[in-house]
Amino acid sequence: MDKIIEVVRKGAPIYLKPYAEPKVWGAGGIGEYWYGAEPGKKSSTVVIDEWRVRMVELVNSIPEEVLGKNVVKSFGKTLPLVKILTPKARLSVQFHDAKNELWVVTGIDDAIVSGFPRIIIGFNKEKIGKYGDKVKDRYKCALEIYGHALNALISELEKGGHGSILNETRDVIIAAESVKAGNAAVQGLLEALLEAGRTLDGFYNYVEVRVGDVIPVPRGTLHALGPGIEVVEPQIPGPTQSLEDGSTYPVRYYFPGYPASGSGKKLDLDRINEMNTTVWETKKPAVIVTDNGVKIERLPGGFEDKGMEVDRIAMEGGRELKYNGIKSYHTLAVITGSAAATVKGQDYDIPRAVPGGEMMLITSCAENFKIRAKKNTLILDTFTPIS
Repeated sequence: MDKIIEVVRKGAPIYLKPYAEPKVWGAGGIGEYWYGAEPGKKSSTVVIDEWRVRMVELVNSIPEEVLGKNVVKSFGKTLPLVKILTPKARLSVQFHDAKNELWVVTGIDDAIVSGFPRIIIGFNKEKIGKYGDKVKDRYKCALEIYGHALNALISELEKGGHGSILNETRDVIIAAESVKAGNAAVQGLLEALLEAGRTLDGFYNYVEVRVGDVIPVPRGTLHALGPGIEVVEPQIPGPTQSLEDGSTYPVRYYFPGYPASGSGKKLDLDRINEMNTTVWETKKPAVIVTDNGVKIERLPGGFEDKGMEVDRIAMEGGRELKYNGIKSYHTLAVITGSAAATVKGQDYDIPRAVPGGEMMLITSCAENFKIRAKKNTLILDTFTPIS
């Protein structure tokens, strides 16, 4: 710690090695890579030369030097969390009652994607037009039917001695498909679940995406990433409300007020009225700078009052961008292209936003720095806006 503090106080940038969060739906078993200063083991790791320390410990030790004096005064020892998500299967559908989210698409895995890469974002226009605000009630009924159908199939498979197949596949539908031949009970329950799933799917608004797309997720909006769509997700951490968890095993649904033996996930159906039923529309980023081959855009999300701004920087090859008298840290990741940051007269490569890779954090001690694009480049810059 003493060595790292010494280097940080001299203004040198640090590299963050992520905490890897295991997920059943994640590519290679890892669904999320966390770049932040979360408590305990979920903190990322500071890498400077041969030294290592948890980021949460560094922030707690010298918060003003890392984050900025005015950042700490306004928001405390809080570093926004930047995640990279890598789903091999569609994520569970959820919503957030108290926070906005933001996805920036950084990769499409063609080996995983079937057809067009798509995300779920809000209710579809036809359902809203048909039911209006009552779409939430219709959706709640469909969720209850799906949840009961899933639980019934899980119970039948476990009762029939197929627990090992469930544990091996970690997917109820795949397990049922493998044993349904000659098993009328399993086949009937599987068909009921698939039909319930089709009904549920009819409520969702699907949006096709490509690398570089910016997807704001307003609070209260149901959402889920599709398989093979890699995103960077800057955020102020907060709780999520689960609506359904697909056919993942051993997760078992239970409904509000009805916990059951072996259940692992409560569906927040009692909070369905908090959901947003307006038709989702993307928002254009606000252009902050456009000059001499450099364009800076503030990405939508409305996080500024909570201590986070996310900028997308587009630079032509060979262009430079200077930051003088900074009052906040800057977490930098290249989306496309290649770039370096010059701090205290020394050049440092800015890492690509790739699963398991590092991200660069320039501390407030740097005071000044500049970015140079080696070729046409897109960079994501997450920081706390301080006047």
